[in-house]
Amino acid sequence: MTVANTGSVSQSYDADIRASYLVIEGESITIRRVEYDVQSEAEELQRSGLPHADWMARILLAGKYCPPD
Repeated sequence: MTVANTGSVSQSYDADIRASYLVIEGESITIRRVEYDVQSEAEELQRSGLPHADWMARILLAGKYCPPD
């Protein structure tokens, strides 16, 4: 059995802000990237009222971990 995880779709920590997913074909595992409107996602997140939304939005826009304020 092969198990692979690229992490959360929009919380990549490798400085690439595109969404990522895996394609598994037999023994081959390929990470794919997809452009999406990160700015709109961050704005929606900030309007959501979720705890730490501003911090999570900064991470989305940076594509990597940012320490909380």
